[in-house]
Amino acid sequence: MAGIYKSIGGFLKENYFDTLAKGWNTPQRKNTSENIKEIILNKFDNKPHSQVKALEIGAGDGILAILLSEHFSKIDCIDSSSGMREEFLKNKEKFMTENIFIYDESFLSDNVHRYDLIYSQKAFHHIVDIEAELRSLKEVIDKDGVFYLIDLCTVPREFHNDFPDFDGHDGFSKDEIYTYFENTGWEVADYEIIMQGKRNGIDFSMFMAVGKVKQQ
Repeated sequence: MAGIYKSIGGFLKENYFDTLAKGWNTPQRKNTSENIKEIILNKFDNKPHSQVKALEIGAGDGILAILLSEHFSKIDCIDSSSGMREEFLKNKEKFMTENIFIYDESFLSDNVHRYDLIYSQKAFHHIVDIEAELRSLKEVIDKDGVFYLIDLCTVPREFHNDFPDFDGHDGFSKDEIYTYFENTGWEVADYEIIMQGKRNGIDFSMFMAVGKVKQQ
């Protein structure tokens, strides 16, 4: 969600998220993570949850990973912000969570693991090169694995006025998501609006796109 992740595509204002890290876990964000946890658990039925190896892109301070950790076997997490990674480790210790791990943006370059589930909560709209990111994730997902992309539907540019020099995406339309997936060897197995809210006086919606790698 935070500390925007880059593998290849580019990320936005790493240092800015460092400054936000200590106060990131607001009640509203925790409530959103609780809701998304339930959505993920209800949606994923590829294998028993206790056997799942997952990867989170843009894990921030780790709250969503912590919520999922009691259900999954292992969760590797990536965040580019050193401040967010520090908060992640503090929360991991606080909640005595042994099966979640945090890495910086270089992790995928050296990673030989394959994941049953990859998920990302509101991080992709900060990634500059979406297609490069999707191609890199395709290399680390199991052949029967799924990718849950949870992010903003299209919002006005003013939505990100509090992000200095924001050069990410103002959310995504449904057509954009289908095009990104199609261009990078993924297919959209499902798409739905999962949440609505208001931020800075602006109404917004969030979607979940379920991606699977196209079989050759």
